[in-house]
Amino acid sequence: MNLGYLKLFNTLATELSFSKAASLLYISQPAVSIQIKKLEEELGFKLFDRVGKQLRMTDNGEILYQYTKKIFDLVDEADAVLTKQYASLKGTVEIGASNTPGTYIMPGILSEYSENFPEVITNLHIGNTFEVEKMVLENRVDFAIKGGDLMYNSKLNVEWLAEDEVIFITSPQSSFAGREYIECSELVNSKFILHEKNTRLHNLVRLILEDLNLLDNITMTVGHVDAIKQAVRLQLGIAVVPLSTVEDELKAGNLCQFRIKDKNWFYPYNLVYNKERHRSPAVRSLMDLVRERMKNKRHSLTK
Repeated sequence: MNLGYLKLFNTLATELSFSKAASLLYISQPAVSIQIKKLEEELGFKLFDRVGKQLRMTDNGEILYQYTKKIFDLVDEADAVLTKQYASLKGTVEIGASNTPGTYIMPGILSEYSENFPEVITNLHIGNTFEVEKMVLENRVDFAIKGGDLMYNSKLNVEWLAEDEVIFITSPQSSFAGREYIECSELVNSKFILHEKNTRLHNLVRLILEDLNLLDNITMTVGHVDAIKQAVRLQLGIAVVPLSTVEDELKAGNLCQFRIKDKNWFYPYNLVYNKERHRSPAVRSLMDLVRERMKNKRHSLTK
């Protein structure tokens, strides 16, 4: 039996009014009638009769109602117990994050989590993608958020969370400023700033520049995205970065963005955790919040 139909039946059996049941369930009266009819067809007997203007349960309806009351009383009890458990969460959560999500995404999520669960201590460990994978494998963190593709490892669970659009950034004084799309041929004399080696982002940007035949235009390698942004502002070159890393600068007008005509690139974010590591209620609740916030963020990361 469909649990949704049983919930609807239980509500209608309690109220004995289609209009009240529809109002409580935020659906239309015809929708209530249709779903009750489907449940009756599935069971093979009627659950309600109309006596004048009154709605009454049949004998079979009364029997089913005794069970649905027990079912949803248990559901409410479980919800209350779990709510109480999570409301009083304590402990420490160790989180790993590669540079981009660790700097630009996780602080906001951890701020929200700390407001909801002030007695939980959260420790954020930031490193490059390879360092973060090692943290998870060595059980030094409860889980990690990392950018870029991940090599398969039988000890790890990997969940895709979102994709960040990869864009080109330049100084507001650049001749490319204010243009949405650029032809690749226009970049042949441009200088490019690259991320440090041994990072997934470094590898991705190299592939992008190779695709555009611009590898020979790399004139500088910088260790952190913030330093890359500063170098771009000083007109030392163009950089290729995930959109989330420059949203504030783009809004403020300190940097400008452009895309290559007929080209699109994306930088994935994954939730990674060791299959063998125990996850406490505090850890699970933070992982759930990360999933939810990254789900909500998907559209803004690819706008």
